Amino acid sequence: MERQTLVQLPSIATLAPGSLPADSRTALLTTLRSERAELFRLQRRTDSLLLALGDLPSAPQLARADTTQQRESKDQLPKNNRWSLLLTATPEQNALALQGPEGDSLTLLRRNHETGRAGFSAGLLAEYKLTPRLSVGGGVGYTAFGADLRITNKTTDLQVRYDSVTTTTVGVFSSTHHTYSIRIVQTPQLSPVFNANGQVIRYDTVYVPRQDTVFTTTVQHDTVRTNKTTVTPNITKKETLTTKLFQPNYRFFTVPVLLRYRLATPGTSRLWTDVAVGAQLQFFLGGTQVATDDGEHFRTEKITVASSPFRALNVALSGSLALNYALTPRLSVSVAPSMRWQALSLYKPETGLRQQATSTGLMFGVRFGL
Repeated sequence: MERQTLVQLPSIATLAPGSLPADSRTALLTTLRSERAELFRLQRRTDSLLLALGDLPSAPQLARADTTQQRESKDQLPKNNRWSLLLTATPEQNALALQGPEGDSLTLLRRNHETGRAGFSAGLLAEYKLTPRLSVGGGVGYTAFGADLRITNKTTDLQVRYDSVTTTTVGVFSSTHHTYSIRIVQTPQLSPVFNANGQVIRYDTVYVPRQDTVFTTTVQHDTVRTNKTTVTPNITKKETLTTKLFQPNYRFFTVPVLLRYRLATPGTSRLWTDVAVGAQLQFFLGGTQVATDDGEHFRTEKITVASSPFRALNVALSGSLALNYALTPRLSVSVAPSMRWQALSLYKPETGLRQQATSTGLMFGVRFGL
């Protein structure tokens, strides 16, 4: 390496600014840096041997050399290793909170019975390393999440059965009636007939009328049967609870951007951690929502971007803490707890509704260095 340097550097005057062509100067600087890195490696090896033998006279110089090499390694990040592709898949759990008009029965029902349910996110990002630890990235993705709305209806069925009871009452009545009649009765009597001498010569029958009263007493016995029917209504009430589950869902095309910082020094281990924060634009693709006309009967209907009450464009903030493992110098895998919060409401302002989703999940990723 010294011979190659001497060939390119015949004299000190050749280092004067502008005396070398640009290509030659770049090649010369690359050679000198490689030579310095080799010298540092040999020096660390020598110091390691001296340390093992119990004699390390130049420990401060070794520390300074290591520090200098780390600083130089930061400056010498190869440009062909700055780009990488990251493919992610994230199962999520969502939390939804709805705010709306107090008099709206559907809003009140959803506020008390609507809960977030599992969702899914996927993305493809291209990242560029600004430094060995700091990188920026952007890409495209897809997000789908929704809610569970359980509506319970109570139905009351009334059944009426009429029970009748017939009571028979027997009454015995006696009545007495008195009547009388008056009639003329001819009573025969013997009437003597006298002669001139006053002697009874015969008797003639003479009918003498007289009044005769006949009294009649009539005793009448009557039996009266009375039937009384009593009808009693017997009401049976049966309550039936029916629960119906509605699952509205929302789908978005996303454009995420992020800033990632590596916590461990590059090259020290296959395992390292990093933290990422970012934002994403969410373009609404459509989905379903719960609708009702009378507040009692509900249905699920499909919605599109044009006919929906949801924003066509939304913004969400995200963050993650990833644990990475390098399988090869270019290929690595990662797992990261992540969180996403929507900065704007899902609904348009004119609807009077406000709903922001908070999603927590576990992101799995595969990274390939270009």
